[in-house]
Amino acid sequence: MHAARLVRTGRRWTALVIASGALALAGCTTPTVGPDPADAGAPSIVTSAAVAAGVGGPRPRFFVEWKADLPGLTRRPTVAKETRPPEFPASAVRDGLSGVTTLEACVTLDGQLADIRVVQSSGFAILDAATLDWAREATFLPAEINGEPFAVCGYRFDHVWQVNE
Repeated sequence: MHAARLVRTGRRWTALVIASGALALAGCTTPTVGPDPADAGAPSIVTSAAVAAGVGGPRPRFFVEWKADLPGLTRRPTVAKETRPPEFPASAVRDGLSGVTTLEACVTLDGQLADIRVVQSSGFAILDAATLDWAREATFLPAEINGEPFAVCGYRFDHVWQVNE
């Protein structure tokens, strides 16, 4: 009787695994976030299901969650030299507005920003909007891990808005 119970339990487990796999294929699972305990110390490769996107398009399909101390990191995402800084809105200059806008985004393999979000406002909607407008057009050099480019998400950076007198 004990052996029969194990067989039935095994069948239930098989059915559960099959159902979980079907849900994953249908895109009904939560994306993996964080490192796999089995891969301690290795960067976590994340797959993105239908995640609510910020501006600049959805997250890349495969990416590494950004951490400044990623194992094997050989280059941080950086703004490409040909990318101009954001244009200071004339009305903000006239009104003497200043502040720091912090964005969080994914940096794709081709250096574009995706899923861009304001995570810390400058305190002025016009400055935050100008930062987002710039981010949609900006080009970055992607992160590299062991010399290979990788898409990263969760990358944060600041833009300081200050009127020079």
